[in-house]
Amino acid sequence: MNASLNLFEEKKLGPAGNASQIKKLVPFLKPYRILFVWTLALIVLITGTEMSIPYITKIVIDRYIVPGQSGASDKPGNAGGHATRYLRFDLSDARTAEIVNSRPRLFRIQNNQAVIPYEAFSKLPENEMRDLRKKDLSGVAWAAVWLLGIVIISFFLNFINTFIMEYAGQMMMHDLRMELFSHIQRLSVQFFTRNPVGRLVTRVTSDAQNMHEMFTSVLVFAVKDVFMLTAITVALFSIDWRLALAVYAVFPFVFFASWKFTTSARQAFRALRVKIAEINTKFSETIGGIQVIQLFRQEAANFRSFQQINRAHYDAGMQQITVFALFMPLMEMLSSVALAIVIFYGGGRLIDGRISLGTLVVFISYIRMFFRPIRDIAEKYNITLNALSSMERMFLILDDQTMIPEPEAGDQARMPDHSLSFSFEEVTFSYVPGETVLDGITLSIRAGETISIVGPTGAGKTSLVNLMMRFYDPDSGVIRINGTDIRQFKLADLRARIAIVTQDPYIFSTTIRNNIFP
Repeated sequence: MNASLNLFEEKKLGPAGNASQIKKLVPFLKPYRILFVWTLALIVLITGTEMSIPYITKIVIDRYIVPGQSGASDKPGNAGGHATRYLRFDLSDARTAEIVNSRPRLFRIQNNQAVIPYEAFSKLPENEMRDLRKKDLSGVAWAAVWLLGIVIISFFLNFINTFIMEYAGQMMMHDLRMELFSHIQRLSVQFFTRNPVGRLVTRVTSDAQNMHEMFTSVLVFAVKDVFMLTAITVALFSIDWRLALAVYAVFPFVFFASWKFTTSARQAFRALRVKIAEINTKFSETIGGIQVIQLFRQEAANFRSFQQINRAHYDAGMQQITVFALFMPLMEMLSSVALAIVIFYGGGRLIDGRISLGTLVVFISYIRMFFRPIRDIAEKYNITLNALSSMERMFLILDDQTMIPEPEAGDQARMPDHSLSFSFEEVTFSYVPGETVLDGITLSIRAGETISIVGPTGAGKTSLVNLMMRFYDPDSGVIRINGTDIRQFKLADLRARIAIVTQDPYIFSTTIRNNIFP
């Protein structure tokens, strides 16, 4: 009896092996590899456009908005040690020369340029300030045009990239779903005695959809995030390696927290996918057997059984939520710590004149961009873990080879055209190892003979028919047709010569004509 209790239990998965599972997807990826190459190219362009926006902002700030910072040594008598900011204007412009000559006390002349402290410049009349900085105003305007153009380009690149990935993902899942459906049809009846309908429906529908979401919602963004994080790291260290090094001191904690998160969340999602399949199975069995349930007044017992399964699903869901509830606030805290380091250390270097205001601004922008994909890891990993758990379960079916073996080409026997005679010779059979249904059956049915096999429920009447149709093979003994071992005939030829009318005929959801002539 112990074996039968575990008959419908889903197989236990081994250690998590994402790489081995992804490797099994390669045949489904190959037909669309050109699309993925285009996607990678688009991701590089999209990363470039997004990275350029903060850097253009830095250039605008340092070159046009707050330009010309100099150290304390540039101005005699500045004993405070802090940087003094100067504005420089080209004297070749007539209007600039006119304003400078009218206010000789405010300007110093250096190499055909007029230099004025930033504090003194703010005391000039508004029209003179505007005339002196007309080139800066023009530069800001052009920068705004460039930023607008980059945003428009980024929009179209993202649109094309999303469209390509959606198409590739849909086609891949179409192929995988068809392969899964085709494989299930080839499996023997024994497979279906161990796998209830609800579980198989879950694999072909919701599990396939989970994988589609991974390819369209995660894969692109994951690759994009890797490019983005790499580009941000290179950019920060090239702009100011000291400030970058100070900020990256917090990142070991980020990577450790992410690693712990992925390890814990993987187990939670594995359990969740199993419980979803169990809920679907229970619901499917309840609908299919509702007459029996109501006839024997088992509604309350069936409800309690479903309640236990639903509670197990709830516990698995709460385990998943607990992991996310810890991870998200921790990422927010580490992001704030990194930002605080930028403001504290970078602000001090700005005051001392070692970095420009644009450098501080671009660091803040890039740090926010850096933590954005890390914060999004919760949502993306949610989808990814769902998909990986679904992938494992789907490939358990694709790897299952519970099939009735076909004879080798050289061993095939030709199905006789005339009437068939059946003989069972010492046939023993069991659905579950250790629980024998037929024990040493010897039986002969001559061609043209009409026989009736009677017996109580469970005596093995249906099992005899199942063996004749080769839905199963006997554990021992031989079944022969016209003296030839039934295993030497092709399954299609054998079943084409046998007509069977079941006690409960199954009607497919189509017309009566299509049920008779499919």
